[in-house]
Amino acid sequence: MGSDGPVWESKTYQKKLLIPGTNKRKFFGVLEKPNLPPSVPNVTYKIFLCGKTASGKTWTMNCLSGQEVPSQHVETIGVQCSHVFWPMKIGSRLILFRLELWDAGEASTRQYSHILPACREGVDAVLVCCSASDREGWLDMPRAVAEATQPADRAAVAVILTRWDQFSKREVTEAEVEAFEKSRGVPVVRLGGTASDPAQEMPHIAPTLNFLCRRLWQRDQELLSIK
Repeated sequence: MGSDGPVWESKTYQKKLLIPGTNKRKFFGVLEKPNLPPSVPNVTYKIFLCGKTASGKTWTMNCLSGQEVPSQHVETIGVQCSHVFWPMKIGSRLILFRLELWDAGEASTRQYSHILPACREGVDAVLVCCSASDREGWLDMPRAVAEATQPADRAAVAVILTRWDQFSKREVTEAEVEAFEKSRGVPVVRLGGTASDPAQEMPHIAPTLNFLCRRLWQRDQELLSIK
């Protein structure tokens, strides 16, 4: 991350996201937010996680929001929503990002026609999930990315490659990931495992949240330049 881009304010603001006296992230209700100065602007973005069954959508959402990560796959019924607060500094200006994460089960989207349009309505970013142990899913990624995005959305797009830490089961190479990013112009975020020490949970996931917030902010600047 360049020095002119957003910088994670770990020393000053990380503690605002933790339960006092612990290293666990605090869950904020619908009407709650971190205790930051009133002058700090808030921006909200809607993020839709899509992908085939067992691609790691729910795992990714829980990991990003600091919730308990499921030990085994359970098909999501209907739609699950969560939100993440993340303070970042852009230049000399502190901004509080509120990321709304939407996760829909593949079976539910096929059975009920209203679910997918609801997830896509007003979306700011689309994260296409794929397991690094799913070779077929990776080879199908160009089509999956094309289907997940629509020109009218103007949404930021990224691929979330889960289970990247499972080296013995990995069926996707680093060279293939780099070639995909270069040819498609779509960034790939490699995710895998969780911090073994609860005190390291925030530093562990910070790079991914930093990336998402920066990408969303850049998207806004690009859209403003078009108008």
